[in-house]
Amino acid sequence: MDEDKTSARFLSSYHWTKERADFGGYSGLILSPDGASFVMMSDRAHLIEGTIFRHSNRIIGLRSSEMAPLDIPDSLFAHPSNRDTEGLARDADGRLFVSVESENLVLRRDLDGSWAALPRFPSIDALPSNRGLEALAISTDDTIYALPEVSRDLLAPFAVFRFRGNVGWDQPMSISRSDGFVPVGADVGPDGQLYILERGFSGFGFSSRVRRFEINETENAAGETLLTTSTRRHDNLEGLAVWRAEDGTIRLTMVSDDNFMSLQNTEIVEYTIGN
Repeated sequence: MDEDKTSARFLSSYHWTKERADFGGYSGLILSPDGASFVMMSDRAHLIEGTIFRHSNRIIGLRSSEMAPLDIPDSLFAHPSNRDTEGLARDADGRLFVSVESENLVLRRDLDGSWAALPRFPSIDALPSNRGLEALAISTDDTIYALPEVSRDLLAPFAVFRFRGNVGWDQPMSISRSDGFVPVGADVGPDGQLYILERGFSGFGFSSRVRRFEINETENAAGETLLTTSTRRHDNLEGLAVWRAEDGTIRLTMVSDDNFMSLQNTEIVEYTIGN
């Protein structure tokens, strides 16, 4: 097995279990600015909220509420029975945004609980079903960034789509594709940069990569690679949250999608960038 290649430092990994048949499949993650409170979303359209407990920078436990289904109206879907919810983000007012890979939609839940779909965009509509919008992030000015896990071919860059309420959708930038990695999670960090979690699969297990990018109009941007793990170092990491700890360092918190399979785990992983 190859060694990890990283400028980030590993802090801890926590195997989370819960005696519930519908527990797992987590692909979306939001953390509070201090990293303590979390919201996770499964790819079967349910949320779970709670608190992460740490001691000496290590996760020692989680406490959570009961899982709650996302009560999204059937009318927003062409195929209501297939709700592959993948990306999760929350704006400054507390509204939730969810990307639905099965239909390449981004949905918004307002504070009153009502749901609406963001406008369609031809380049997003052209993405293949179940291989489309995977990662979702939002900046402090409520600009939404969405990335698919597919590009035109194995060498073509991945599109970064942007939605601004007064403008609509466009595609200001793209990121390079290499080494078999595809985007699965994203967040805009407290430093204003776009962090992207990517997954590789070798047939023997998963590997992960995290890169960060200046948000600008750049084609085929390579960004800065912060973390590249060896195969099977962690499980199928799909959700990413980026926050700043009390010591001023940037933290990367990730959650794995166990695909509801007994051979996989729901794993919460943390790395730190800086001192």
